[in-house]
Parts: sequence; C-alpha cells; structure tokens
Amino acid sequence: MPARAPNFRQLHDESELLLEKLEMLAPAQRQAFDEKFLMSWIFHDFALEGTVLHVSEIKAAIDPEIISNAHLIPSYNYIEALREGIDFVMDARGKRVTLNLDWLKRLHQLLLPADKKDQIQYRKDNLIHRPYFHELAPPDKISYRMRKLTDWFRTQECKEAHPIELACAVHKEIIRILPWSDISGRVARLAMNHILVNESFWPALIHHADRQKYYDALQRDHDELRDLVVASMEAGMKASNRLYQSIVDQMRPF
Repeated sequence: MPARAPNFRQLHDESELLLEKLEMLAPAQRQAFDEKFLMSWIFHDFALEGTVLHVSEIKAAIDPEIISNAHLIPSYNYIEALREGIDFVMDARGKRVTLNLDWLKRLHQLLLPADKKDQIQYRKDNLIHRPYFHELAPPDKISYRMRKLTDWFRTQECKEAHPIELACAVHKEIIRILPWSDISGRVARLAMNHILVNESFWPALIHHADRQKYYDALQRDHDELRDLVVASMEAGMKASNRLYQSIVDQMRPF
C-alpha cells in the first residue's frame, strides 16, 4: 500500500487551532504547559544525540528558582543553551525569518554553552566518533558547501518551496555538511523548527523512540525524512492537546 500523502493544509489548521487554544490559557496554566513542553523538547533532542537526561537534570537547568551547581550536571550548560534556542524559535511565530548564513551562525551561537559562545569556527577534523554515519563534508569543503546552501536560499526554487519541504531540506543539508563538531544536529533541528514555527506550524519534536528511524531517514531520500517530520508534528500536537486538556481540567474551579 502506498504511503499516505501528508495533508499540509490540515496540519497548518490544526497547528493554528492549538496555538490559539494555548493563547487563551490563564497565565498559571500557560506556565504549566510551557514547562512540560520545554522539558519534553529538551529530553527528546538530547536523546536523539545519545544523551538520556533525567527530569531533575533538565528542571535544574531551566528553572530559575532551583540553585544548582553546573559542575554536577555535565550537560547543564548545553541544556540552558538549548532552552535559549527554543525560546528564540517559539517567539518567531509570524516574524520574518531571513534564511542566510548569518541566520545559521546565529542559531549555532545560541546553542553553544555560555563559556563557548566564541567558538564558532567550522569543524577542522574528520569526526570518527559521531552519531551520524552518512558521508559528511571534509573540513576543507565545509565553507564551500555552506555557501552553496546559502546561495540556494536566494533561488526561486527555495522561495516557492512549501515551509515543511523547505524545513526538511535545510535540516538534511546541514546534517550532510555537519559544519560544527559537536552540535550540528541540534542546529539542524532548530533551523527546521524555526522555519516551521515562523509559518505557524507546530514544531516537529522527533521522539527518542524514533532515533534509528531518524538516522536512517537522514541517509535516504527527502520524502522519508519529511514523512517522519510530519508524523512527529502530528504526534506532538496530539500529546500537546492532551496536556492542554489535563491542565484545564486540573485547574478548573468547582
């Protein structure tokens, strides 16, 4: 049986409906939703890279009321940086996003820990131990490949692409280049979600249980990655609607 073609219009309508429902929540309700949503995003994004975080570790990094020693949590500064990147992306709804090299470098810098914000150089080595097993750009070709990608941003093909197709294409090409040694995957996913959120789509949070499917899709054709991204958006909206309803029910006056 052939795969079901994704209904982008329906996805957009469902995304906007969910976003409108969230905007009607009381401040305490919205805070409860945002905290759980943020923790889920951070958990799954780290798990895709092979780092499984405990809820207490994520909470310690994102909750300003918890005083924590960053030295006790190796990923603390990276969690904090991802939170900064997520906030940046979620605030982008309806704002103009200009796709260019500066945009990608900005996302990369956001995702760097506070003590590494100046380490923005491209990768200079051929990575041996890495989570992505496809053939990646050699260090001396990274700058050229990044210029090709950003040149493509100015083409008519790019300008006319549907946001979901565009987001997946940008994501996949960043992974194929792997321009930075440690967080290129995180930059690729954040760039993808920046494009989606800007167009009022729900972000695609790829579940950690789909890790192998995600890695396989990155090595195969565009449609396979797109279908996984669409499925992740659909699953994320279902989970978020359940969370929304549970918060409304818990805080409903009797």
